[in-house]
Amino acid sequence: MTPRLILILAVTLNLWALSTGLPPDVVFKMMHPKLEPISPLLESEGADNPLHISQPCWDALNRTVNITIHKLLNGSVPLEVLDSFGKPGAGILAGNINMLGHFDECESVQDFKYCLASLNVTNNGTSLPLPMNYGLCAPQECTDLDVGLLLIDAHVPVLTAVCTQYPHQPFTWQFFLTVTFFSLLFVTVVFSSLYYAWYHAPSCHRDGFMPLDEQSAPNTDGPLRQEEAPAFASQDHHKEAENDLSVVHLQQRPQGTVLRTVNKVFFSFALPQNLPKLLSGKLSKDSIDCLHGIRVLSMLWVILGHVFAFTAMAPMINPLTGLAWFKRYGFLTVTNAFFSVDSFFLLSGLLVTYLTLKTMKKRNGRIPWRWFYFHRYWRLTPAVAITMLFWVYVTPYFGHGPLAQVSAQSREPCKQYWWTNLLYINNFYPTNGEAGCISWVWYLANDMQFFAISPLILIPLYHIPWLGMCFIAVLCCASFVITGTLVGVNQFPVASLQFQPGPHAHGTFFDLVYLRPYCRITPYLVGMVLGYILYKYPKNSIKMRWVRSVLGWIVACGVGYTCIYCVYGNYNGHVWGLAASAIYEALCRFAWLLFSL
Repeated sequence: MTPRLILILAVTLNLWALSTGLPPDVVFKMMHPKLEPISPLLESEGADNPLHISQPCWDALNRTVNITIHKLLNGSVPLEVLDSFGKPGAGILAGNINMLGHFDECESVQDFKYCLASLNVTNNGTSLPLPMNYGLCAPQECTDLDVGLLLIDAHVPVLTAVCTQYPHQPFTWQFFLTVTFFSLLFVTVVFSSLYYAWYHAPSCHRDGFMPLDEQSAPNTDGPLRQEEAPAFASQDHHKEAENDLSVVHLQQRPQGTVLRTVNKVFFSFALPQNLPKLLSGKLSKDSIDCLHGIRVLSMLWVILGHVFAFTAMAPMINPLTGLAWFKRYGFLTVTNAFFSVDSFFLLSGLLVTYLTLKTMKKRNGRIPWRWFYFHRYWRLTPAVAITMLFWVYVTPYFGHGPLAQVSAQSREPCKQYWWTNLLYINNFYPTNGEAGCISWVWYLANDMQFFAISPLILIPLYHIPWLGMCFIAVLCCASFVITGTLVGVNQFPVASLQFQPGPHAHGTFFDLVYLRPYCRITPYLVGMVLGYILYKYPKNSIKMRWVRSVLGWIVACGVGYTCIYCVYGNYNGHVWGLAASAIYEALCRFAWLLFSL
């Protein structure tokens, strides 16, 4: 579909909106005599169904066209139907080719529904796809296929056509089961919070209202021993009780194992117990304070990059303007936000090494490796499973309309590939990473795989440090070679944002490089080296002169600046060669973390 045809369609729709009700294809015929309009076919008495659409839709269109032509002027037709159709706005040549119409206006008309068609538009100024979205108001009897056939007959290159349905997918038993599960979870949190508050309330611990597990038969032989007294009892209370012989003292018995376990499990859902821990700003003496700053800045950077990425997936009025931003020097902070993910890999490797080596030191080099793996899996997997459950069976019902229906279809892969997330192999299978279930958890798959092989490095680091360092160096070199080779063989450009495969590529950059652990492991390995250094040399054990500190900051800032902004020329006509692209992609993450953090 050429820009000329887009302008013709735009003018046609404007003329139609300003005319006395002539259908758009009739006006289109006036400007394009080679194309046959479909309205005369609809108007002809007793005409067959040459468009092969469903008979109810055919009948509804006949009624609508006849009413439109003969009764528009006397007000027999709701003008909202025509007014809700998509119409062109200003800036078509600047990329404003989306004509979404008015969803609410169309839905307010009885017996009509809003439909959204995606048309195939080619733009000579960019290699990226530039789909056109066109909104129209169709009779309730017409299906998605009917709308698509109508547009195809009008010689419009249709990719998809989606009409509003409610609900846009049926309420299945999985939906009701999921809602029941989350409702029970909510009720559990409420009741456990109330029970926790009652259990720890001062009034609950008076003699007559103590919890059953803290009560026993009265003891009149004397006051409670200090070590037997409940933790909540104060010194003044004991002295007052000793002076008052009429007070009946209670002998506290040890809490039963079963009741203690039940309370512990039930209290784990209590907000009064969990919120103070989650919101606490207290740091332990072994805490590495600077890591919190790195985590916050990296997370803000991740959010910044994804704000623009998700916006680009929705219909926009200025897509070509957005593409022009990539040529701006300052916008490279957004396009190269991928380094923020590498910062998290570094933190993960650092903490695993630092904490594990400290534990091995306390245990004389021994670690219960079965619990090492189980604790990691148990800490992450329930959250991943609940996220998938909510995403697949609840969120599809949050929206209404064609865009919500298209978004709901993106949940379908979860029904086939959900198990790959629980096994943390979703960065390998399915091979098309974007076709997986909640594809953003590719990070957890990589991190779990790095964690799985970490003992192969941690054990040598503890017993024979130089051997562990040599193993890390070998893995880093292997990652450099593999990443550079993949980039060179597939001829990927240096600009990491360009995920579209080239003519000689065997897949996208996202699938072959970005997701793969052997291409992303270097930040984790750098973190392991840093974790070993922090373990070997505790806080305040290394003193650095201010001159070295300033030089270190200058070098670190310079290398980090280079990693982000050196690709500016590639976006502005100075395309890098294949060798330079391969070297950059192989070494940029290592350089970013080794010198910048």
